[in-house]
Amino acid sequence: MTLTEQLKDIVESYFAKHPNVSINGLAMRSGVGASTLRRLLAGSIKGDPAPHTVLNILSTITKEKKLSALVKLVDGPIGEMLQETFSHFIESETPHSYDNDLNEILRDQMSYFIYKLAANRKGTDKLFVTEMFGKAGLERLANLLDLGVVTENAEGDIHASEKDFSLDVEIAAGHLPELVKFYKPNNIANGQNLFYTMSESLSEEGIQKVKTIQKEAIKKIYDVMRSPFYEGEIPFFTLDMSDTLSFEPTIGELQ
Repeated sequence: MTLTEQLKDIVESYFAKHPNVSINGLAMRSGVGASTLRRLLAGSIKGDPAPHTVLNILSTITKEKKLSALVKLVDGPIGEMLQETFSHFIESETPHSYDNDLNEILRDQMSYFIYKLAANRKGTDKLFVTEMFGKAGLERLANLLDLGVVTENAEGDIHASEKDFSLDVEIAAGHLPELVKFYKPNNIANGQNLFYTMSESLSEEGIQKVKTIQKEAIKKIYDVMRSPFYEGEIPFFTLDMSDTLSFEPTIGELQ
């Protein structure tokens, strides 16, 4: 059984148990396009769906939000793909949650950045949001407060309801250009940031070696960020990405 066939069986079983749920209903709840679900059920999808598409469907069907638990719910091709893609969350048992409703809210770019600030240990406040995003930022913050995804305490500190959250990769990628604008190249000289870009033609084995090194580094960075010993006031971010300088028609081993 292929990954796509296994996912098709899971979706068909879900519809059999919930005859009142339509394809459009599942699409709305999961954030996966209705056309994608129809092609999946028709067996007309070429290649394997992206990991986050699979994750969205499983999260909706199982109602499981804890990412480390979610990626271990299913065996077979789906389990193997999810464990490879999200191995860091499995190995370290991180408390990250995966919420389709929150993903939809954070499709809005400014809402995402405000939520990300609120998800820091120290949270944020209205003054900082105003300095960063002006009146529009306060309007987005008011909406997030109304939705209950952020809260404000008596001291005026604003905190995210889910501080350890995982964002859909396509949504996150859409926010990357704006996030990169926060990078300040003039600060390289005084050691306040880093910038490296490297490329080379490699074998599959070489690519896997680089990915292993990156995953090890990410785990160490995560441990520093979680440690109360390094708790501070500076909202810091880091980007960790790698891919091939070519377009792949399907999701493959190297992506």
